[in-house]
Amino acid sequence: MTQELLKFKQDKVLVEGLSNSFSAEIEVPGDKSISHRAVMLGSIAGGKSRIYNLSVSGDNLAAVAAFRKLGVNIKKQNTGGSKKDFIIEGVGFYGLKEPKSVINTANSGTLTRLIAGMLAGNDFFSILSGDKYLNSRPMQRIIEPLRLMGAKISGRAGDSYPPLAISGGGLQSVFYEVPVPSAQVKSCIMLAALYAEGDTVIYERIATRDHTENLLKFQGYPVSVEDSSSGGSFITVKGRYAGGLNPLEFRIPGDFSSAAFFIALGILNKNSEITIKNIIINEKRTGLLKALKMMGADVNTVIKDTSPETVGDIKVKYSDNIKGITLPEEIVPDMIDEFPIFAVMASFAEGKTTVAGAKELRVKESDRIKSIVYNLNAIGVDIKELEDGFEINGNPDLKFSGKDLPKKSAADNDIKELNSFGDHRIAMSMVIAGLILKNAKSEIKDINCINTSFPEFFYTLNSIINL
Repeated sequence: MTQELLKFKQDKVLVEGLSNSFSAEIEVPGDKSISHRAVMLGSIAGGKSRIYNLSVSGDNLAAVAAFRKLGVNIKKQNTGGSKKDFIIEGVGFYGLKEPKSVINTANSGTLTRLIAGMLAGNDFFSILSGDKYLNSRPMQRIIEPLRLMGAKISGRAGDSYPPLAISGGGLQSVFYEVPVPSAQVKSCIMLAALYAEGDTVIYERIATRDHTENLLKFQGYPVSVEDSSSGGSFITVKGRYAGGLNPLEFRIPGDFSSAAFFIALGILNKNSEITIKNIIINEKRTGLLKALKMMGADVNTVIKDTSPETVGDIKVKYSDNIKGITLPEEIVPDMIDEFPIFAVMASFAEGKTTVAGAKELRVKESDRIKSIVYNLNAIGVDIKELEDGFEINGNPDLKFSGKDLPKKSAADNDIKELNSFGDHRIAMSMVIAGLILKNAKSEIKDINCINTSFPEFFYTLNSIINL
């Protein structure tokens, strides 16, 4: 008889500890970051692009809707019965049309920051605005370089937050050093550079994920990346007279950030193993794997393809001896989206884990440092908040304490509420934590935010734990 471990009520899920082992093989949805870029670059390509396995998360559907509003014909393919295969009829660099209303970027910082760069190069007016979480995320980091390029762009609260108003056109090339490691800022400038006079050069002291570079090269556009003798790298993007973009045709690999939750479950659940097929294994995305190997986790990868992205399979097994580590700061940008689930794993490791240099977590969908500390402290983890990270004294025999959490009711005094703070990665991480805790039930509220990145999360999870 199958144990019902997940019970849903409105926007909450009640999670009970997993008592059985499993051996599973799964795939996860298409990578969210690459899906954004495929929609954007396919829209301004010269011809028809065919994109397979596009992520249909809320964030990515917002990107599709945004470019439809800009006059691009994007439709689902009618072959094979898949709802994730799309045809994009590219309009070229200057074929986008002025939108008649505000472009809704939903909960997506990636969409907001990247499309802003593209709109800054187009000679029309546009406004970008999202939900309450998106409209509290910092935008000065893109406004500054776009203004240096000649863009007319402004935002709320002294140019700090969305909505953003953009009057595009007339861009000039720049040399710009990105002040904080951010693939979103880098990509925003790169997309604006496509419309600028001359060659734009971007300097990164710490290299970040390179999906934009990879897709532009795949489309035949002149982009070069050179290592600096003093560390970091220079990215040079040719300006508006360098030619157009070739159409795209490729299958988007599985999203590593979505896979991370199941990697954690396989490593933490006794006598279990899981293989995740056709997943992106881009070196700038898989810092979590480096961290887990440092901790002694049983992790293996098999590479299957390398263009335009490295793709393969990841297999993990239950690891009962993972150790706490001091995370090297150079790994931080390569696992910035995986810190909530990494913190859960560190909670069950033996010894102290220290994370520093991760201040960027403060300006994600929630203040992820505070969100991580609140929830893990609540379930009994010895965790200390740092300005730019956290310290965890792990315990392989962690027992749920529920301290400082409100009781649901007198009848359900053993059920305590955890809080996602509207953050999809916090929500999914707490679900995994609840499955690993063996002596209590936990309830995570505000789980609808999971649809932002991984609407299939609970379906995939159930397929594993109900084997």
